[in-house]
Amino acid sequence: MIVCIPSKGRPETKTHLLFEAAGFDVYHFVEPQDVDSYRVTNKVCIEADDMGMTYVRNFMLDWCKNNQINWAWFCDDDITQFGKFDGKTRKTNANELWAVSEKAFQLPFEIVGIGTRAFAWSTKQAVSINSKFVEGCVLINVKNIHWRYREDTKEDRDFCFQGIEQGHGILRFNRVFFDTPVVGTNKGGLHDWYKNNRDSNAAKKLALTWSPWIQLKQKPNRLDVKADISGFAKSCMRKVK
Repeated sequence: MIVCIPSKGRPETKTHLLFEAAGFDVYHFVEPQDVDSYRVTNKVCIEADDMGMTYVRNFMLDWCKNNQINWAWFCDDDITQFGKFDGKTRKTNANELWAVSEKAFQLPFEIVGIGTRAFAWSTKQAVSINSKFVEGCVLINVKNIHWRYREDTKEDRDFCFQGIEQGHGILRFNRVFFDTPVVGTNKGGLHDWYKNNRDSNAAKKLALTWSPWIQLKQKPNRLDVKADISGFAKSCMRKVK
């Protein structure tokens, strides 16, 4: 098991330090134009510039398969901390992800994730099955994935729905969490993508693809979606919790 971090225009990223402090092997997947600026131990050139998140995620899937890596954490490059909630919110490095990984190895789910800090202390359920999206920090059962990330949509959420449709689906550990800056505010990465309002078009395509289980929802500053993940999973005869 390794950690795969796709990164664009953020050579100063510190997320890998959280993982390395917990003993994980971390690989950064960077564009040719950025390779020389990243001073990290393990770099993989993704062979093309400015191809977007879908391209790099599929590149990472293929790279893991070609290198016979069965499990990999796919994580954003702007995670600032990890933590857990056990009656109190506690900051950690990535140590908690080892326990998550060990449990996931024993279960059939292809897509495994953790929550956000706000959700961690407010949820009554320690674990969700096929009822919550996972994104930002996701453990992928690479050997059992036979679908792809798709272009011009909210690729992580679309990938989750494909996982429910074609596999066992999504397992989320709600009381383990990560923190990142507010969506679209951090320079580099997908900043320009959000600035140019491409996320609204992605939301529209996602809703169109998975109607009636996903519907558009207008937020104060952007267009998002509302998903009935549990309803879709039940329609696919999948376990739901």
